Amino acid sequence: MRTLRFARTAAFAALVAACFFVRPAPAASPGRTLKGTVTSVIDGDTVRVKLAVGGTETVRLIGVNSQELDDARENVRLMAFLAKRFASSRLYQQKVELLPGPEARDGYGRLLAFVRLADGELFNVSLVREGYAFAFLKFPFDEALKKELKAAEAEARRAGRGLWGREPYPLISAAEAGRAVGRLFIVRFRCLRSYRRGGFRLLEAEGAAFDAAVPLDVFRALPGSLDFEGRTLEATGLIELYKGRPQIVVGLPAQLKSIDR
Repeated sequence: MRTLRFARTAAFAALVAACFFVRPAPAASPGRTLKGTVTSVIDGDTVRVKLAVGGTETVRLIGVNSQELDDARENVRLMAFLAKRFASSRLYQQKVELLPGPEARDGYGRLLAFVRLADGELFNVSLVREGYAFAFLKFPFDEALKKELKAAEAEARRAGRGLWGREPYPLISAAEAGRAVGRLFIVRFRCLRSYRRGGFRLLEAEGAAFDAAVPLDVFRALPGSLDFEGRTLEATGLIELYKGRPQIVVGLPAQLKSIDR
């Protein structure tokens, strides 16, 4: 009996020791590719990914830096919001591969990685090439990728995309929006009707497939009358598809204005 009690005590002690001294292996290490699905986009350069194995990670994209959503300057907040919309349009609910760099995590505990889509696109580079982020080369990572990011930023500058674009942005009609998906425009349209869908107020264009989708909290903050039906409006932003219909999501009051006198 004493031997049995001793064996139980020893087993319990070993279990306690294991809880205190055994640490799980980190989810990421240099050179190790992780697979998962993007579940949310926090901002232009930060996403949440549910890993195929190992839970969920907040991922900070290596080599890029988008504008801050809480910046005091309205034009900076606009570019930050557009970067987030661009990232959402490309990454949300997509299966991705995460390629960690030499440093696995930053000071906030976020996984540092390049994000590769199923078609091989390296999203970090695309984000810079389309003008929604600066190349951020301060920290160590692959030199070939640094060169690629530098070239992507130079291309965005030459083409005047995103951060490098001159305002006002190109103006198109609602009828043209379907041919401009994925690009930054001002869309002019006459509002046929205004109605609520989920957490949004939809401003539907007259005579064309196009909507300005305004989150309810942003809608309530719009200046002037909120009776938009029959008025001619201009929505500035990234043209996206929602169930096959082109739209601009309005995240800031500055993105929507009435041009009626």
